[in-house]
Amino acid sequence: MFSIARPQRRLKLAAFATLAAAAGALVLSGAIQASAEDLGPFTCSNRAGGVAGASGTVSAIRIAHHDGYDRLVIGFAFSNSMPQYQLTRQASSTFVRDASGQPVALEGSAGIRAVLQNSDIVSGLASDFKPRLPEIREVANIGDFERVVSYGIGLKTAACFRVLELSGPTRLVIDVQTPPDAAASTAPAATTQPAPSTAATASALPSDLAATGHPASAGQPAGMPIAPILLGLLAVTAGLTIAGLRRFARK
Repeated sequence: MFSIARPQRRLKLAAFATLAAAAGALVLSGAIQASAEDLGPFTCSNRAGGVAGASGTVSAIRIAHHDGYDRLVIGFAFSNSMPQYQLTRQASSTFVRDASGQPVALEGSAGIRAVLQNSDIVSGLASDFKPRLPEIREVANIGDFERVVSYGIGLKTAACFRVLELSGPTRLVIDVQTPPDAAASTAPAATTQPAPSTAATASALPSDLAATGHPASAGQPAGMPIAPILLGLLAVTAGLTIAGLRRFARK
């Protein structure tokens, strides 16, 4: 009787281990899928957000094309919360500088004015970027006066956009809608100016899925390492199950 019960225990424990591994795999794939799809819709209206009283220093500008949208990431150093911001659409790519009032014409035929309250800009950050992507043609600093920073975003057309607020580090993400599989006129740019501090350098390299639209590549640190954590938990679960199988096998 004992020799028959032992194989049955092994079979039950083996089945439990298989189910645990499958459940872990489902949790892992579900987390990755949720991160990739939870970006929200594009809208054709002005946007505002941020936390009242929060401050920050613009430390990095990152621009790249993804399938269906061009992405602009404004990274902040020395900030635990998103400074208040206003994003205003306009039918022209000509902006007025703060506080001189001088007009500046950017590439494109339309634009978005991004105003960041209670903010400044790290020393050495470039003031003008020309990625010439399908929609985002040029991004230029048009104001840095009395703790108010402004950027003009020159667009090819008056496209709709969406906004994401990311933390760890603090980043404001502006996605401008493009036709699917639109090809950039030049290679997608990843324009980043490193800041002299550790915090600024971290914000200049947003390589996680939520920040770039793609999983982090090998050799780049992920901003939100969900997959490695879940894989580690799955490995621990499998190890405990195997240990249990061995204990029962000795009885």
